[in-house]
Amino acid sequence: MSEKLLVTVLDSVELFLYEGILKQNEIPYIVRQSGIKNYMKILGGASHSVPADIFVAEEDHEKASECTEVIRTEENKAPDNKNNPEYRKKMIIAWVITGIFGLAILAVFLYSALK
Repeated sequence: MSEKLLVTVLDSVELFLYEGILKQNEIPYIVRQSGIKNYMKILGGASHSVPADIFVAEEDHEKASECTEVIRTEENKAPDNKNNPEYRKKMIIAWVITGIFGLAILAVFLYSALK
Protein backbone atom coordinates (compact mmCIF):
# COMPACT_ATOMS: atom_id res chain seq x y z
CA MET A 1 0.00 0.00 0.00
CA SER A 2 1.38 3.35 -1.03
CA GLU A 3 0.71 6.04 1.58
CA LYS A 4 0.12 9.73 1.03
CA LEU A 5 0.16 12.48 3.64
CA LEU A 6 -3.34 13.82 4.25
CA VAL A 7 -2.58 16.43 6.91
CA THR A 8 -0.30 17.38 9.79
CA VAL A 9 -2.27 18.18 12.93
CA LEU A 10 -0.97 20.34 15.75
CA ASP A 11 -3.46 19.72 18.53
CA SER A 12 -5.32 16.72 19.94
CA VAL A 13 -8.80 18.11 19.17
CA GLU A 14 -7.92 18.46 15.51
CA LEU A 15 -6.50 14.92 15.50
CA PHE A 16 -9.70 13.63 17.13
CA LEU A 17 -11.84 15.35 14.44
CA TYR A 18 -9.81 13.95 11.55
CA GLU A 19 -9.82 10.44 13.02
CA GLY A 20 -13.57 10.60 13.57
CA ILE A 21 -14.33 11.63 10.00
CA LEU A 22 -11.97 9.03 8.53
CA LYS A 23 -13.47 6.26 10.71
CA GLN A 24 -17.01 7.33 9.87
CA ASN A 25 -16.22 7.15 6.14
CA GLU A 26 -14.34 3.85 6.58
CA ILE A 27 -11.10 5.25 5.22
CA PRO A 28 -8.05 3.44 6.62
CA TYR A 29 -5.39 5.77 7.98
CA ILE A 30 -2.12 5.79 9.89
CA VAL A 31 -1.11 8.38 12.49
CA ARG A 32 2.62 8.96 12.91
CA GLN A 33 4.41 11.06 15.47
CA SER A 34 8.12 11.66 15.40
CA GLY A 35 10.60 11.73 18.22
CA ILE A 36 10.77 10.02 21.59
CA LYS A 37 7.17 10.93 22.49
CA ASN A 38 6.01 8.20 20.13
CA TYR A 39 8.02 5.55 22.00
CA MET A 40 6.78 6.85 25.35
CA LYS A 41 3.23 6.61 24.04
CA ILE A 42 3.76 2.98 23.08
CA LEU A 43 5.35 2.12 26.43
CA GLY A 44 2.81 4.06 28.49
CA GLY A 45 -0.22 3.02 26.48
CA ALA A 46 -1.32 6.61 25.93
CA SER A 47 -3.41 7.70 22.98
CA HIS A 48 -2.01 9.61 20.03
CA SER A 49 -0.01 12.72 20.79
CA VAL A 50 0.54 15.76 18.64
CA PRO A 51 1.98 17.07 16.39
CA ALA A 52 1.17 14.13 14.15
CA ASP A 53 0.96 13.27 10.48
CA ILE A 54 -2.10 11.45 9.16
CA PHE A 55 -1.47 9.22 6.15
CA VAL A 56 -4.02 7.49 3.94
CA ALA A 57 -3.68 5.10 1.04
CA GLU A 58 -2.90 6.89 -2.20
CA GLU A 59 -6.12 5.62 -3.78
CA ASP A 60 -8.16 6.95 -0.81
CA HIS A 61 -6.47 10.36 -0.67
CA GLU A 62 -8.99 12.21 -2.85
CA LYS A 63 -11.98 10.81 -0.93
CA ALA A 64 -10.28 11.58 2.41
CA SER A 65 -9.53 15.14 1.30
CA GLU A 66 -13.15 15.69 0.30
CA CYS A 67 -14.46 14.24 3.57
CA THR A 68 -12.15 16.34 5.73
CA GLU A 69 -12.57 19.57 3.76
CA VAL A 70 -15.08 20.78 6.33
CA ILE A 71 -12.38 20.79 9.02
CA ARG A 72 -10.00 22.86 6.92
CA THR A 73 -12.66 25.43 5.98
CA GLU A 74 -13.85 25.75 9.58
CA GLU A 75 -10.25 26.20 10.78
CA ASN A 76 -9.86 29.18 8.45
CA LYS A 77 -13.02 30.76 9.87
CA ALA A 78 -11.89 30.38 13.49
CA PRO A 79 -11.75 33.71 15.31
CA ASP A 80 -8.16 33.13 16.44
CA ASN A 81 -6.84 32.01 13.05
CA LYS A 82 -4.18 34.45 11.88
CA ASN A 83 -5.38 34.11 8.26
CA ASN A 84 -8.88 35.25 9.20
CA PRO A 85 -9.34 38.92 8.13
CA GLU A 86 -11.50 39.63 11.20
CA TYR A 87 -8.67 38.42 13.45
CA ARG A 88 -6.24 40.74 11.69
CA LYS A 89 -8.56 43.74 12.12
CA LYS A 90 -8.96 43.00 15.82
CA MET A 91 -5.21 42.68 16.28
CA ILE A 92 -4.57 46.00 14.52
CA ILE A 93 -7.17 47.73 16.69
CA ALA A 94 -5.66 46.17 19.82
CA TRP A 95 -2.17 47.40 18.89
CA VAL A 96 -3.45 50.90 18.11
CA ILE A 97 -5.22 51.10 21.49
CA THR A 98 -2.12 49.76 23.25
CA GLY A 99 0.01 52.36 21.45
CA ILE A 100 -2.33 55.20 22.44
CA PHE A 101 -2.25 54.15 26.11
CA GLY A 102 1.52 53.75 25.94
CA LEU A 103 1.92 57.26 24.55
CA ALA A 104 -0.44 58.67 27.19
CA ILE A 105 1.57 57.04 29.97
CA LEU A 106 4.81 58.29 28.45
CA ALA A 107 3.36 61.83 28.17
CA VAL A 108 2.30 61.81 31.84
CA PHE A 109 5.72 60.51 32.89
CA LEU A 110 7.57 63.16 30.88
CA TYR A 111 5.25 65.92 32.12
CA SER A 112 5.83 64.95 35.74
CA ALA A 113 9.59 64.59 35.22
CA LEU A 114 9.91 68.03 33.63
CA LYS A 115 7.75 69.78 36.21
